[in-house]
Amino acid sequence: MATAPVSNRRDRTAASREVKPHRWALAPWARVYRRIARPLTVTRHVRRFCRPLTLEGEDNLARLQNPALIIANHASHFDTAVVLSLLPGHIYNRTAIVAAADRMYRERIKGAWHSLRYNAFPITRGGGSDALSYSQWLLRNGWSLLIFPEGKRTRTGELLPFHPGAAILALSQRVPVVPIYMEGTADVLPPGTKYSRPAPVRVRIGEQIWFDEGTGVAEAKQAMEEAMAALAGRRPQPVVVLPAFKELFEPAESHSVGARR
Repeated sequence: MATAPVSNRRDRTAASREVKPHRWALAPWARVYRRIARPLTVTRHVRRFCRPLTLEGEDNLARLQNPALIIANHASHFDTAVVLSLLPGHIYNRTAIVAAADRMYRERIKGAWHSLRYNAFPITRGGGSDALSYSQWLLRNGWSLLIFPEGKRTRTGELLPFHPGAAILALSQRVPVVPIYMEGTADVLPPGTKYSRPAPVRVRIGEQIWFDEGTGVAEAKQAMEEAMAALAGRRPQPVVVLPAFKELFEPAESHSVGARR
């Protein structure tokens, strides 16, 4: 049997280290940093390039409580910043971002920066149920998750089929799902480019989805896909246009608890 080259073994060893979550990103000092740095690393960034930012269904986030599963379509690396900019403070402060290990964590320093800046953590694509263990732990401990169920950025603007991971998490942890559809982020930061440019962005936020006990993974996945497709094809009425952006740091007490279906 042929022996694998040493370089390949090193690559695999490095990859195995990279895919482990940086648990220090949950430490109090890291959480304080994200809260203080949010106006600079998230709010100003989105304000600068989303011109204008148009919202529909904003109240569906205002009623949200932790833990929850926030799902969004994926057309650009700018998507994460847009979603985070819209989250109420009490959700933002306890939200972690599911990131592809082979994309966002290939370089050690950049991976650590993603963990610190966004509270992102790596997940191995195609890793099966074991890849979801840290996500499940976070939900059990009161953290919300932002996940892109398509698994990769669309190159055509059309929604891609969802992977089952989000459905498994929603069903196993019994948390609500909030779908968010973004249009225009690919014009801000198209795939394959390094620099953002101003463009109109429209965001539609759907109502919370609760799954009854006994719902199957395939059924839940289909329901999520249909909810996202409905947001993608619906004309936003009414809308809120935010050319100058909005104040994002409302106290948690100002948000009411959404009723469970």
